[in-house]
Amino acid sequence: MTELARRLGRFDAALLLVGSVIGSGIFVVPSLIARRIPEPGLVIAIWVFCGLLVLCGALTLAELGAALPQAGGIYVYIREAYGPFWAFLYGWTTSLVVIPGAVAALTTAFFLYLGHFLPLGLAAQKLLGIGLLALVALINCRGVRWGATTQNLFTFAKVAGLAALVVLAVVTQRGDAVRFLPLAPDSWRPGLVGAVGAAMISVLFAYDGWHFVGFVAGEVRDPERNVPSGIFLGVLIVVAVYVTANLAYYYVLGQAAIAQSERVAATAMSALLGPSGASLISLAILCSTFGAICANVLAVPRVFYAMARDRVFFPALAWVHPVWRTPTRAIWLLAGSSALLTLTGGYEHLITMAMFAAWILFAMAVASVIVLRRKHPEWDRPYRAAGYPFTPVVFTLVAVAFVVVTLVESPRSSLFGLGIAAAGLPFYAWWRKKDGA
Repeated sequence: MTELARRLGRFDAALLLVGSVIGSGIFVVPSLIARRIPEPGLVIAIWVFCGLLVLCGALTLAELGAALPQAGGIYVYIREAYGPFWAFLYGWTTSLVVIPGAVAALTTAFFLYLGHFLPLGLAAQKLLGIGLLALVALINCRGVRWGATTQNLFTFAKVAGLAALVVLAVVTQRGDAVRFLPLAPDSWRPGLVGAVGAAMISVLFAYDGWHFVGFVAGEVRDPERNVPSGIFLGVLIVVAVYVTANLAYYYVLGQAAIAQSERVAATAMSALLGPSGASLISLAILCSTFGAICANVLAVPRVFYAMARDRVFFPALAWVHPVWRTPTRAIWLLAGSSALLTLTGGYEHLITMAMFAAWILFAMAVASVIVLRRKHPEWDRPYRAAGYPFTPVVFTLVAVAFVVVTLVESPRSSLFGLGIAAAGLPFYAWWRKKDGA
């Protein structure tokens, strides 16, 4: 049987993480948060705190990625710690619901911003969206090196665009440091905890994708070293980009203007360079969304591949192209399901519902490092999670709190999210029975 080829290095892993995380969130989420929290210092603190939280989770998964350098990432870790049932629920919920919905949302956002340069009707956007997904799928089918190179180029472009915004804010000095004030609330006010909790949910959505490196661990050279270092480097880049971009927004615009803006990055660049600034940042957003689509199509099909190899999904998806050494059928499945959601719409509500169940499984995945240290002390662990057990415990506790807050604030969506996960149970039972398990 043809196996996946190890053709990715440390910087490929880091740029995959950066490319998968930085999509459209940094261009949208700041205005949503500014409407809830008027203190710039508190907003920046939330971005830093969530970045450190993600770093705790990433450092933990880095240990698992080095010990289990197989395609599938979190799916593999949950399978080894808790068994195939929970691993299937993760694969079903995340790869079959959350990720196709996210890719559909990114595709829609791409053509929304393309409208700045080339106005398109809704029907044209949807048809071109299908064509775009087909192109990305074809690139990734031709080889993991092809997919990684394309993703890397657009990741460089998106980071360069955000870096240009920060540099221009400093060089032109068309801002005011007083806009960073107040740093914190002067006094307690009703609803502050709820506002901070809602803001954290939005920021954590913007950080989503930090676990993608594990999906392609089976194609990383020297994974015992390159997976942990790639994860660590990638998370540091993302946190630095997010925090400095928010500082630039507040320096140039101030809290009130950010809260009123639907496209905060374009508003900030317009303030710095005039109309040409909006065009430049729109180009950066196009690179950002396209790069995030590439990162998803590169990484996520490896979960389908891992599930199929475990015979809890269509066995045909375990097939690897004998020349290109990629799971081509799995790639086309993700592209096809994303295209379907692009056509039909309704993916935003689907993502919101499914993310509740996904975060339960995220907490289990990070906690699995504790389970597996006890379950398999004999395993070779080339990298051990920095700050253990503090890092996995902190992430798990915050993830549990995130789930509880979501359940309290949005009980209907949360229960629907559990329903989406439960909908996979008949399929799991059928595949297990078919396999004779």
